Amino acid sequence: MKALNELKRHIKAYKTYPTQDLKESLRLDKLRAKKALDEDSIFVAELIRIMGSTYAQCAFNVIENDCLSFDALKDLNLAFMYIEACNESALINFKKNSLDRMEIHSFKKYYSEVSALLFWAILTENLNLAKKLAKSVLYCLEQRVIQDFPNSYDYFSLWAYSKWSKELSLIDLDIKGEFKFLIDHWNESGPNLDQTLMKICDLHCEELIDNDERKFPPKLVSAPFTIIPLEIHVINKLRLLDGLDEIEVNHPLMHTNAAKIKSFEVIEDEFLEEFQLKILY
Repeated sequence: MKALNELKRHIKAYKTYPTQDLKESLRLDKLRAKKALDEDSIFVAELIRIMGSTYAQCAFNVIENDCLSFDALKDLNLAFMYIEACNESALINFKKNSLDRMEIHSFKKYYSEVSALLFWAILTENLNLAKKLAKSVLYCLEQRVIQDFPNSYDYFSLWAYSKWSKELSLIDLDIKGEFKFLIDHWNESGPNLDQTLMKICDLHCEELIDNDERKFPPKLVSAPFTIIPLEIHVINKLRLLDGLDEIEVNHPLMHTNAAKIKSFEVIEDEFLEEFQLKILY
């Protein structure tokens, strides 16, 4: 119940944000990020992350108020793209300073976003992007600092990529719980699989709960990952590719307007390209 209440809280917040305030916030965020990029500031990547989250909030504000507009879809695509670029930058820094305490602390908080982005990349049908993200997920899962973390979600993203791309996995996939049951009964249909996907939706919502009592950092607390069930969409995409039935999931997470969006695309953005050329390449 607490997890579902948290989902409702997120949806209510997205619906009631003042639209003009969000747009003004995005305008100011972009000015700050542009200035930071020009000055080679160490804070530019974090400003890119903030922009990604704000793009998502702008998109959700429109979408959850029953308006699936072109601009809202554009903002949502940009949200994922900005977060992806930010996390790529963060991983580059982590690889350079993997013993630094602050880098380790930050890595523990964002590494599962890379897995969520892999699901997103599969839904974009962009093989090169998905391949890059799969390598990043693999790198993350090899790090000792998260070896005792519950990583079935992350390993499952690699399983999904392997199945979609027809590439063999390079590591043993330590998948447990609902994700393991789903794989073991992949070719089946019926109430058992329906319940399994319901439980995966529950897990998604439980990750929204961020409090000091958690043993491990939550995976999906920031927009755009909060109310879009990327993993469920990928599961059904792969099932359809295998000639299997799509699983209809009667869960509150699937009843959001944002959950109706099942495909995404990488679009042009001049400022993001400038950031990528200067910081990432």
